[in-house]
Amino acid sequence: MKFVQYFVILGLVFLESNIAADGNETTHDVRNYGAVGDGITDDTKGFEAAWEAACTSDSGDVKVSVPPGIFLVSRIQFQGPCKSRPISFQILGTIVAPPRSKWGKTDKVLEWLHFHKVDELAVIGNGQGIIHGNGHSWWSYGAAESRPTALRFSCCNGLIVRGLKHMDSQRNHISINQCKNVSITKLRIVAPMESPNTDGIDIGASTNVEIHDSIMETGDDCIAINGGTSRVNISGIACGPGHGISIGSLGKDGSYDEVEAIAISNCSFRRTENGLRIKTWQGGKGFARRIRFSNIKFDAADNPIIINQYYCPHKTCRNKKSAVKVSDVTYVGLHGTSISKGATVNISCSQTVPCTHIRMDDVNIVPTDQGAPSVQCINADVTEHLSNLALHCHNSE
Repeated sequence: MKFVQYFVILGLVFLESNIAADGNETTHDVRNYGAVGDGITDDTKGFEAAWEAACTSDSGDVKVSVPPGIFLVSRIQFQGPCKSRPISFQILGTIVAPPRSKWGKTDKVLEWLHFHKVDELAVIGNGQGIIHGNGHSWWSYGAAESRPTALRFSCCNGLIVRGLKHMDSQRNHISINQCKNVSITKLRIVAPMESPNTDGIDIGASTNVEIHDSIMETGDDCIAINGGTSRVNISGIACGPGHGISIGSLGKDGSYDEVEAIAISNCSFRRTENGLRIKTWQGGKGFARRIRFSNIKFDAADNPIIINQYYCPHKTCRNKKSAVKVSDVTYVGLHGTSISKGATVNISCSQTVPCTHIRMDDVNIVPTDQGAPSVQCINADVTEHLSNLALHCHNSE
């Protein structure tokens, strides 16, 4: 735990010390660049012009301001590097995407709002800002890969995202890729339970990331941690509905993935499809290690604890010998109820690359029907202390 806290605190001190007080900032209001905010006019060019002016400013601390109103914005990239640092993007109104029918050709659209190579960036809503993806017009359209992420940050170091409401994304609400020193706090992420692939936050190839004190109600993972990610601290997340918090999937198509130094604490899962999940593909390579889940509450979660080295969402999957190594995983202080008709705890590890150093300490999860918890454990080295699971792991033939 200390290794995560050290790097996160170090990064946050750096971040907060580089966000100037409002009185020292030069403000670029999007309305001064042609945006209207009536929910009808296309305000994309006004946003682009305001960003260009702020990013190229020599005045130091600058702010792009989105005031109260409804701003219709098409696909846009906020490109860096910027001369001005730090730079803030304040959202006090609603930014809404056009419906899918207005996007034109969509087979290669990866994101709707994209910040790229912008260091020392703060995107702040002060509890008022809303980012609305108009996802209802997308969810029945084609595969997930043909839908854009609502808000993506790539190669943005020293990033703060705070105080926003994210609604009805086309796909992921927020993606963090190749970023260092990230703080995400006080978000509300909302999409219907049946909306497909509407993850709350996806993290990939990033390090020193803190996510805390947020509410996530989605149709997929509340948070997903993907390959190349390390030193992540997640706390104070209320998840549900949704698919819980996932590490992975890792090792798809035989790829090499690494995830380590992950701490998830003081979170709650209410009527989620899963709780805490680690999922890796057969045939993958790499590792997921030094992972700690602590002080977690489950309220009628379907599958509270899962480690699955046989992840495959397809109807048929070939059995492969190699696997992403899963080790040094600790569960401590996990309590609550499960509605699972299968296993309350399911640890399914590879015969050739078994899971090692898995610890259950003070884990007490009971079915809502008051029966005994159902457990499944194969090919894993698990120790249990003060728990009600009675895990008996065995090796598969």
